[in-house]
Amino acid sequence: MERFSIEWQAPEFEYREKDVSWYWLSAMIAAILLSASIWQKNFLFTIFIIVAEILVLVWAGRKPRTLLFKIDEKGLTINRNKFYPYSQMEAFSIREGASNEWAEAVFKFRKGARHLIKALIPAKRAAEIEKALAPVLDKKDFEEGLIDSMERFLGF
Repeated sequence: MERFSIEWQAPEFEYREKDVSWYWLSAMIAAILLSASIWQKNFLFTIFIIVAEILVLVWAGRKPRTLLFKIDEKGLTINRNKFYPYSQMEAFSIREGASNEWAEAVFKFRKGARHLIKALIPAKRAAEIEKALAPVLDKKDFEEGLIDSMERFLGF
């Protein structure tokens, strides 16, 4: 097996700026759901809506941390402290990101609680990273899931 090592820095997720109207819309939807849950006397759902809206508002304004990624002949390392060997992975995919600056590397695991790991990669280095991964992992195109589509639609 050929020895290789590719490192890059990338944000943990693609941040999308949200304006004031985004927050107002979120609050209005939560208020409607809250009213419906109170009207139906579903107090557990009321608590859920309150907690969920607080989390949405906190996470919406959160800026991504910059992470250090490294792939080599053994596996994927994130921030020098999380290592994922290729032996636990089934396949990988490279897909376009929401912006021209970033692409997305998706790693699918064979089994266990972790199913997919997504890592942003510089779009200019996507071909280099794909070429390095091709001998050690199968390349498959993974369809974007419902959660991914909703995140993109909602601006997360």
